[in-house]
Amino acid sequence: MHLPKIISQPMYVGLVMDLRPFLVLGLVACTSSSSPVPQMSTGLAIDALSETVWIEEFDVSPDGTLLAFKSAAAGTYDVWTVPTSGGDPTQLTSMPGREMRPRFSPDGRWIAFEADLGGTDVRDVFIVSAEGGDPVRLTHHPLNDANVSWAPDSRSLYFNSGMFFDNAIVRADIRTHEISRVGAGGAGELSPDGTTFAFTRNTKPQDDDQSNSDVWVTSAGGDPRSLTPNTFDWRDAEPTWSPDGEKIAFISDRGGFNNLGVIDVATGVATMLLTEDVEHSEPRWSPDGTWISFTKNLDYDYHIFRIPALGGEAEQLTSEGGVNGGSRATGQTRGGHAWLPDGEHIVYTHSDPSRTGDLWVLSTEGGDARQITNHQHEALRVQDDFVWPEFVEYEGYDGLEVAGLVYRPKDAEAGNPRPGLFFFRANSNGQHPKQWHPYIQYLVSQGYIVFAPNFRGSTGRGKAYRQVVHTYGGDRDLEDAFIGMDRLVDEGWVDADRVGAFGGSTGGYFTTAAAIKDPDRFRAGIVWYGATDLVTLSTYGSMEGWNRYLIGETPMENPENYFERSIIYHAERVDVPLLFLYAQGDGAARFQQIEQYGIQAEIHDNWYDWVVYAGEPHGWYHWRPDSVRKSMKIMGQMFRTFVSGEAIDIKETAARQREGIEIRRNPTIDLWNSLSNGMGPGD
Repeated sequence: MHLPKIISQPMYVGLVMDLRPFLVLGLVACTSSSSPVPQMSTGLAIDALSETVWIEEFDVSPDGTLLAFKSAAAGTYDVWTVPTSGGDPTQLTSMPGREMRPRFSPDGRWIAFEADLGGTDVRDVFIVSAEGGDPVRLTHHPLNDANVSWAPDSRSLYFNSGMFFDNAIVRADIRTHEISRVGAGGAGELSPDGTTFAFTRNTKPQDDDQSNSDVWVTSAGGDPRSLTPNTFDWRDAEPTWSPDGEKIAFISDRGGFNNLGVIDVATGVATMLLTEDVEHSEPRWSPDGTWISFTKNLDYDYHIFRIPALGGEAEQLTSEGGVNGGSRATGQTRGGHAWLPDGEHIVYTHSDPSRTGDLWVLSTEGGDARQITNHQHEALRVQDDFVWPEFVEYEGYDGLEVAGLVYRPKDAEAGNPRPGLFFFRANSNGQHPKQWHPYIQYLVSQGYIVFAPNFRGSTGRGKAYRQVVHTYGGDRDLEDAFIGMDRLVDEGWVDADRVGAFGGSTGGYFTTAAAIKDPDRFRAGIVWYGATDLVTLSTYGSMEGWNRYLIGETPMENPENYFERSIIYHAERVDVPLLFLYAQGDGAARFQQIEQYGIQAEIHDNWYDWVVYAGEPHGWYHWRPDSVRKSMKIMGQMFRTFVSGEAIDIKETAARQREGIEIRRNPTIDLWNSLSNGMGPGD
């Protein structure tokens, strides 16, 4: 099976000229090489890149004729529909926040969705007619509602809710709007007959090394039952019901890698359908229950496979490189796939370094896939304008084989070194896949070599590789990254005197930790919503597990690690220029983290600046095109100034982007403090 080939033409060819060392904003930019220094290009158009949005969430109507999906094509995330046969999409919602996770009712009349109205990622549940109209709001409270499943009769739906303060499963009647608590449970899936939920739960005490997850089932009013009991050292996840409700497909690392298995619900007997040193995700049953489709990670290309539900040989359905079908197991690998009701076709998202995420459909019997949507900006539809990465493997600091992706400009040559940028991945154990990434393509088009390390602790290379970083996050993993960049320097690709770093979330933390570990290595760093003080970060409710995994225990139990890896304690000796790009509604990386470093930077006369983007949550990939455009512009200016040696007034740009932005607490913090600390005994 092959995706349609798009006619391509060469991208720009960078000019080469001699540059003399010169002074920029008090920093002397120089090069250690006597070779001609390649001139930086203006790069790809920022407006076109920021307006190239993508699809990662979608659903198929019961008759298979219509697809509902989330898209920011109109400037913010809304719910759209498009015929499976193709055609112009129809915008169904246009609310002020972000509408996401559309789900068709079994009768096809309604689409349920979640909406975050304030950019805080605190969601409410709505429904809207599949033919359009005004959305109907079903929940009205300040805690999160998510993970919708419809009842078979289309008269009610189920979801996880914070309204009972325990993320319980609740039922909502779409006519009366009455909401009732069903029982305890996590995010999961309702059985086809509407009687039982399958979900995952971690009951291992102090699971600091993130080694446990179990599959459970529960019925309304009944006690939850574990289908994978006494497996504290295994992570069993992604439960998916068979059409007859008798079995559950799941993903387990019990063999050392995330592999596909099936559980008999009545007996609890688990059978692994595949055991191999390759990671699987996203199990989906065919409508007749004879096949299970899933995705495989093959050196950060993701492909859709299918296997007989009773066991047998797996068959690869996609062949084009990039990310086909996504993977929820990695944090960064966006997308999904779903069978059409005819059992002969699969709708899926495809994304690669030259194409944004869009909807495609393939026949399980072979032949060319057909593209359904096209979110690629018209100015960016020449595939040769983009760079695919080289997959590299090399020995880490202790001999462990580690991996990464290297993006080089088209005209780069060994021996004529370029400025280099580390791009650190997000999530405590995420990864860099080969998918669309507008920031990478923008920076490479300007002339930078971007190194995206999938160092120890990343997903995709097995359980041992993922867990070896436990308590060493921001330490041994960065040793791996430094060795990878040093190889590029030694091979003549990167100029060691012109290196910067950037990353988001955990990658933002890696950026500050790298500056602590080897400040002389870096000319600049950009921190997307990262951590500067791990001690205060550990007090944020959602971040304690992150700290226990990557840093180890708590600040009082392990003060040395928290001190050594928090940049606020090292501002006197670490003066790497840092730009902080945060989100107004982010509860995980709060403005407090900027303030804490900012005070130290002011005292020690370190260059820093910051922007907070209004109405946005954690994660640039959830941001509106306007925020992506602004952040891309200032990032380009930051690296061109401090890494490439140009004179640009970044502080003026930052001040302009901050205009009118209100700095406020995450609105759930005061409520949480009241609930957890303000109630007396017996309340």
